[in-house]
Amino acid sequence: MAALPYMQLYVADYLADTMHLSTEEHGAYLLLIFNYWQTGKPIPKVRLARIARLTNDRWLSVEDSLKEFFNDNGTEWEHDRIDRDLAAVHAAQEQKAAAGKASAQARKKKKQTEPQRESNDRSNSVEGSFEQNPTIIDTDTDTDLKETPPPAREDDFDSRVRFAMTADWQPSSKTFQAVLLQMGITQQAFDQDQFLEFRSFWCASPDDHRTQAKWEHALASHMKRNLRQAQAGGNTHANSRTGAGPAQQPGQQRRLSAVDRVEANVAAQRAARGEGTDTPQPWTAGETLDHDDPDLRQQVDQQLR
Repeated sequence: MAALPYMQLYVADYLADTMHLSTEEHGAYLLLIFNYWQTGKPIPKVRLARIARLTNDRWLSVEDSLKEFFNDNGTEWEHDRIDRDLAAVHAAQEQKAAAGKASAQARKKKKQTEPQRESNDRSNSVEGSFEQNPTIIDTDTDTDLKETPPPAREDDFDSRVRFAMTADWQPSSKTFQAVLLQMGITQQAFDQDQFLEFRSFWCASPDDHRTQAKWEHALASHMKRNLRQAQAGGNTHANSRTGAGPAQQPGQQRRLSAVDRVEANVAAQRAARGEGTDTPQPWTAGETLDHDDPDLRQQVDQQLR
């Protein structure tokens, strides 16, 4: 089949999924998915470096970062999203082709029956005065009907519905486990606090609409970054939540992360309003602070994305 004239690229989704890639990794990834779309089939592993236009040494440095977007079947790299998009485009093309053939056949049948109808009309005009039968009804309606092509097959695993984050959103237990496995992390790495912060952060951005799969992938990427930071031993937001990282020296004050600083500010506001602190309530989306701290906004965005 000939190469398709265009490729669907959702810029906002692409940037959200590849925010951690370097410039070189961006270029290599785009070249790989462009080739995948043009050929319409998985990429052999022996051709990855050549398609990405990198030397073997440079390819080894970017391979791990790009591998999380593909499925390695042993000899080839497969891309689930592109496979689904290709299937949808091919199905739409086949549907249009079938509709065109059905329309042509209907026009052909109509032309073939028009002379017969004219002759019937002339004979009826001559014989009508001698024999009239009001019960005779023309049942030849085949030429007035157009064949309707079958509807496009619906893909249960590729919902195109985009929606904003809600306070009761949950990742699918079936698909999210697959996303975690593809990204090299397991269900045991799931942290409820990280999930609640992720959901609360995006609830405050109602203009950002994504599919269920994109929300799950963004959550998995957020968890993976926090897990890497915790394993690296840095004093990050992931360490404050999971307990990972170097132990704090006696007398040394731990530097709070951006999210912890926001929560501390919210707790102080509640105490000032006289609200009880015995059972602290979590910071909810939309709750405002007494003052705007511009130093926090960029850090919060970076940690929760």
